[in-house]
Amino acid sequence: MIRGMDDEALSSITPKKGAELYAGLRRRKTKSGKQLSVDSHRNILAEAKSLLKWCAGKKWVVRNPLDEVEGVGKRRHGKEQLRIDEARRWQAKAIEFADGGEKGAIAAMTCLLMGMRCTEVVSRVVRDLDDEGRLLWIPDSKTIAGRRKLQVPDFLQPYLVGLAKGRESQAALFGEYWRDWPRKWVQRICDAAGVPKVTAHGMRGLHGTLAVDSGITSHAVAAALGHESFKTTAESYAQRDAVASAQQKRVLGVLSGGKLAS
Repeated sequence: MIRGMDDEALSSITPKKGAELYAGLRRRKTKSGKQLSVDSHRNILAEAKSLLKWCAGKKWVVRNPLDEVEGVGKRRHGKEQLRIDEARRWQAKAIEFADGGEKGAIAAMTCLLMGMRCTEVVSRVVRDLDDEGRLLWIPDSKTIAGRRKLQVPDFLQPYLVGLAKGRESQAALFGEYWRDWPRKWVQRICDAAGVPKVTAHGMRGLHGTLAVDSGITSHAVAAALGHESFKTTAESYAQRDAVASAQQKRVLGVLSGGKLAS
């Protein structure tokens, strides 16, 4: 939350005061003495706007005082991703944790192997795991593209089936955890594997990069990641050279007599 908003009644915050609070947020320093990144202060602003929109819907405030406050600065597209050898070491260490009974490692692998958002992972319930563990439904995304069902990799199926076994259909598949839980596990495994510390979002991006680089069509990758279009996948997730490589393969295939993918 933007500092200051918790120190006074929400109803007393005017649009002018909201703009001042956001300006103060942009000047705030981290524990290391650095200013907040653009991604950080814009994410905090977005969360505050969302909360106040909900408050307005409850009639607790007359209007959302942050409606007219615009985020400042350009977000950084894409998150750092592991190299392939690093991802293999990460995966080997994740398997060790998972085989030792750590659900967080299974959640972290789900981010990489299925390209799912952290919120999507922790929000899954037992009934979302379908067809004897072969499918995982995501019916509650904010976008139509995000509402999808994903094929569960053969390797991952026993882990998810084990989590669901003998439990009520509406029970949380991984248990009751906040959305940061998979991210913390991704980074815990990075430390244990001796690879650069990346985010769960970066693992989702690596999923897109590897999928595109393997020749999977752009539409299939975008659909798996829950994007409306491949432009989002290309700009923010898949590495540029992987996108270019996939495009070259499609062009060469067509020139060699293959059919253009629909």
